[in-house]
Amino acid sequence: MPDVNDPDVQQRVLGLQHNFMAKGMGANDALKAGYKSPDFMIYKQTSVQSYMDAFRYLRIMFLICVPFVLLVKGDKKQKIDLAEAMH
Repeated sequence: MPDVNDPDVQQRVLGLQHNFMAKGMGANDALKAGYKSPDFMIYKQTSVQSYMDAFRYLRIMFLICVPFVLLVKGDKKQKIDLAEAMH
């Protein structure tokens, strides 16, 4: 969480407050929304990053498993009787 005493954060919150006020909010409500907005932005970014991490791990796991599947491939010359396989 960014420090609320940081001048850059104060400028950002002030800009968000003015943006919300331009859309019809009152000054106090706009200030509250201005303080909540960075939290939602950070939450959104962390959600996207966690999905990206999950897909990265799935991709690595898939790349590790593919050589094993190729090594374990069965003999294609052997024919399987489907009637016997059903029983």
